[in-house]
Amino acid sequence: MATISTRRKDVTEGTALRLALAVADANWYTTENLFREVQRANVSTLLLKCIDYYNAWMRGLPPWAWGRALTQCGPDLWQRDLVLPSGWMKSFPALGMRPIGRSIREWCRQHVEGGQLALVMTYPHYLYLRDIVRPDYQIYFNVDDYTQYWPRWAQSVSLLEQQAVREADLTVCVSRLRAEELCAAVPEAAARIRHLPHGSASNTLAEEPWDQPAPPPPDIASLPRPLIGYVGTLEDRLDWNLLDRLSTSFPHASIVIVGKLAPKQDGAWYAEAQRFLARPNVHALGWRPQNVIHEYNRSFDVCLIPYRVDHPFNRACSPTKIMDYMGTGRPIVSTALPECLLYDHLFHVAATEDDFLDAVRAVLDLHSDDGRAAQRVDWARLNTCRRVADRLLDWLPIG
Repeated sequence: MATISTRRKDVTEGTALRLALAVADANWYTTENLFREVQRANVSTLLLKCIDYYNAWMRGLPPWAWGRALTQCGPDLWQRDLVLPSGWMKSFPALGMRPIGRSIREWCRQHVEGGQLALVMTYPHYLYLRDIVRPDYQIYFNVDDYTQYWPRWAQSVSLLEQQAVREADLTVCVSRLRAEELCAAVPEAAARIRHLPHGSASNTLAEEPWDQPAPPPPDIASLPRPLIGYVGTLEDRLDWNLLDRLSTSFPHASIVIVGKLAPKQDGAWYAEAQRFLARPNVHALGWRPQNVIHEYNRSFDVCLIPYRVDHPFNRACSPTKIMDYMGTGRPIVSTALPECLLYDHLFHVAATEDDFLDAVRAVLDLHSDDGRAAQRVDWARLNTCRRVADRLLDWLPIG
């Protein structure tokens, strides 16, 4: 384990600590939203977005745009985008992460001179970055079961993650199941492992609960109601058979699907997806920018979380759409994922396919108002990204 830096200062001196919060990395929009809303005196935040050459090219970034400079986005908020050689994270991280380390040191020197550095590590591989920058505090921020990302290297990823948890000052998991699993795997660190669900982005939070659907965006304004909607990536995690049953059970409804279909793949799920997407009442819109997603969510009569409960990725995840939907107040119907069951007092969590379809029907029979819109928006207001970020900082053992 790298020795914690001796730069930690004695808080009993009465001088307010300056904290430099470096987030490696903020590519997931939920992570970016969370740390963008840090608003605390004496805390400065750096959002690092790190991708490799291939992904930069696939995102349409030409090589001359790969050297983006440090950008100030707010009074105490900066962002740096870094395009690194392929393999920088897993194949040769000790070398590949040096440019990230230089960026952090440069930012600290220019904008947070004399402050204490807290490194937020969103993947266990960032332990290599930790060894480069030697922060005063290290936070392991877990958003998924990463062994599902790299199944061929599942054992090595798991061991590296356990090291990250063991050595971190604080481990935060957006999924309660993942927090429980890490407590079991690293019991000596259990007191430093916390469950911290996603927050609701303040800029998309409804001023008043939408107990009736909002006017829809122009591209779906002509579709017949009710609008039954899902927003997210279209992949094997979805219960395509359930969605197909939904489309045939509600032939006069418009099933609105916002998201990008994965490239053609082998497997029964892809054929099921194609069958569902070909239904006459299914309207697949493709990808939409994150800053307009709430306009779709609030226009739906029913918002869906139709994930397969037997998928190992889903079992360990915390769906980002929980808070995206709740911030609008609109009714939600979900399959029985472990994280969704934590909110069954705020929306319907279905135990079976028939239960799922019956719940959708019940909302529509109630004229798209299940009577819980205000409760959902109140929950989102109590759990904005700013409030969630404050909880994280409160848990950090500064001093």
